[in-house]
Amino acid sequence: MFNGGDKSKLGSQQLIKETNIRRVFKLVSNYDGISRAELANQTSLSPTTISSLAEELIREGLIKEAGTADLLTSGRKPIMLKVNSLGGCMAAVDLQENGYYIGLFDLKCKLLIEKFIELTDYNELGISLISNISKITKQLGYKNSHLMGICIGAPGIIDREKGIIVSSTILPVDSNNMFIKQLTETYPTIEIRLVNESSLSAYTEMKYGRSTAGINNLIYIDIHTGIGAGIIINGSMYEGSNALAGEFGHISIDLNGPLCKCGSRGCLETLASIPALVAEVEGDTGFSEDITRAGTVDEKFKIIAEVYRDHGGFYKEINAMARYISYGINNTINLMNPGAVVIGGKAVELGEKFLKEINKTLGVIGLKSNRKTMILLSEFEGNPVTAGGAQHIFNILF
Repeated sequence: MFNGGDKSKLGSQQLIKETNIRRVFKLVSNYDGISRAELANQTSLSPTTISSLAEELIREGLIKEAGTADLLTSGRKPIMLKVNSLGGCMAAVDLQENGYYIGLFDLKCKLLIEKFIELTDYNELGISLISNISKITKQLGYKNSHLMGICIGAPGIIDREKGIIVSSTILPVDSNNMFIKQLTETYPTIEIRLVNESSLSAYTEMKYGRSTAGINNLIYIDIHTGIGAGIIINGSMYEGSNALAGEFGHISIDLNGPLCKCGSRGCLETLASIPALVAEVEGDTGFSEDITRAGTVDEKFKIIAEVYRDHGGFYKEINAMARYISYGINNTINLMNPGAVVIGGKAVELGEKFLKEINKTLGVIGLKSNRKTMILLSEFEGNPVTAGGAQHIFNILF
């Protein structure tokens, strides 16, 4: 019923019907039960039109009748309508440097299952995604026809129109990897979107964050192997004219700093990313043997973060990292004037001490008028990329 086709080819009556049926479904999804009469009241559509649209949604398996409502007065009790969560599903993927997380969500954007799939050869990404989306869908009892959309979150520069990752400092992919084309050939009738992972995380913070409730202009800074930013303006993801907005890690704060992969010098990614912090700690003669024995950068960082939180160790290196991030945040606040800046990614593991150091520096260098901007650590429990991906697809569909 809901596809991404060219609506200009449809007759005006059909277009009006599709618009109204989306409105009705969106309203039903916002409630734990709503009557046809209330739908008519909220949409200003006639009761007859509402009944017709509701019956079509019921036939499609997207909503269901769910008992009657109690009335304070005598009269016929209205039949309540609810979303049929089993009537459809959406897949969301979070691409990582050594594989990807895949989550399946119902029509209430509730996570049903999420798992990590290891991948050593990214030339096989398309085939792997197709296989595992099919497996996870069937595993939960859905048919292929129930899959309504797929959103892929990726770290890197994305060409949305062509459906390719132009470049990434994290993933071993380039513009020749046509995994989105493979997906669209397998699922030609459903919505498939490729979006920068930081944009999806930012949307999740706006939608689900407790401290950011009611804030429709915010910036999410994702500090991990790289440093990216997601930008929300007036409640919508902002990605720029060519989907290149949010390259927070390539803000240069030291013209004489280390050379970055992008060709510039002193980029935040070279000074304040997780690998940069680990390298700085390892370059200090006082680092612990536990860090030496740890294998990956993430394992080493986990030890560093724990020592910092519990005992204040490695404060020199981490406080320097916090100052670098502060200067990047200050530049961003001066330019964008967001209501909140949310710090996410692995850096959250550094805890409140890290946040305190960032706020301390901002209190010195920030414009007085901008010091009301909230600087927060992400509170979202779960994968913000897949959660944001599911919500993004839902908003496109409905």
